[in-house]
Amino acid sequence: MQDGFVQLMQALAPDLAQEMALRARVLERVAAMAPVGRRQLATRLGLTEREIRAAATILKDSGFITLDAAGMSLTAKGKDILPQVTAFTRVVYGLSNLEDQLARLLQVGRVCIVSGDADHDPHVLSEAGRIAAQRVRSLLHTGSTLAVTGGSTMAATAHAMQTQTPLNVMVVPARGGLGRAVSTQANTLAAEIAQRLGGHHRLIHLPDHMDDAAKQEMLRLPDVREAMELIQRADVILHGIGCAEKTLRDTKLSASQARRLLADGAVGESFGAYYDREGNCLLESSSVGVDLGRLTPSCQMIAVAAGRQKAEAIIAVMRHDRHALLVTDEGAAKEMLRLLNNN
Repeated sequence: MQDGFVQLMQALAPDLAQEMALRARVLERVAAMAPVGRRQLATRLGLTEREIRAAATILKDSGFITLDAAGMSLTAKGKDILPQVTAFTRVVYGLSNLEDQLARLLQVGRVCIVSGDADHDPHVLSEAGRIAAQRVRSLLHTGSTLAVTGGSTMAATAHAMQTQTPLNVMVVPARGGLGRAVSTQANTLAAEIAQRLGGHHRLIHLPDHMDDAAKQEMLRLPDVREAMELIQRADVILHGIGCAEKTLRDTKLSASQARRLLADGAVGESFGAYYDREGNCLLESSSVGVDLGRLTPSCQMIAVAAGRQKAEAIIAVMRHDRHALLVTDEGAAKEMLRLLNNN
């Protein structure tokens, strides 16, 4: 899909371009949510049921979707045209241009942006997870090692992970830690991803925070040492990004230490470490986990973070470590662009 053609269509026939964009959005959401009812889809897209009904009728008559008691689903014809539809909507809503700008400003290999803002629509987080899962799966092959952190964003990615044929990969937690809810711990998500891909996994059962002496003692354990060696040889590292202020409320750091970090300008957290706006590390992780400075040169880092409130945190982490891919949402992307252009 050429940007120039879309721009010409918007100039010559804006009403038709708008209607085409609406049908394209409906087709995309049906693909992601099928089977889905009109009311649910209208809520998801912020449209009226009448608008959804009109677009769905045309798409059905054209042979792109089916309508039954369970809801709407794509036909084979709809699945065939979906890649072109996705490309069209990304150009129409300016996401392709936004991706290019952010990739350049953040010096990230590639940026993928999903529409919406996870701060206001929880479905956006699921969509970011789905896109991240697809990208990660495309990078893995037999014998690959994937390291993953914990958190709700990583959980969304893990739930969306799938493969048509079993993939002999090793999945490991990128850091030890039992400090968060079991369902979003790195150990839990590593096991789930391995199961979904048909691969294998290793776990690290350690407290979330330890002093140096305890950490060194833990590294003597054979199971921990094996997991650590796998992490450092990882081909892909998948991680989330947290807002420093929110993450500090959920950690076991002392109140005085948390206040000092915020006073020093901490805005982002990743792998248990905290960063300021310029990407300077203010506090290293106290848990056993990946040493980013010792990764293999070919290791590809992938970050997934959504929601406008995470914009500063994402910028901070991107400035500290080189990433092959950032998956985010429209809310965070637009706020990042504003912050970067105002600097």
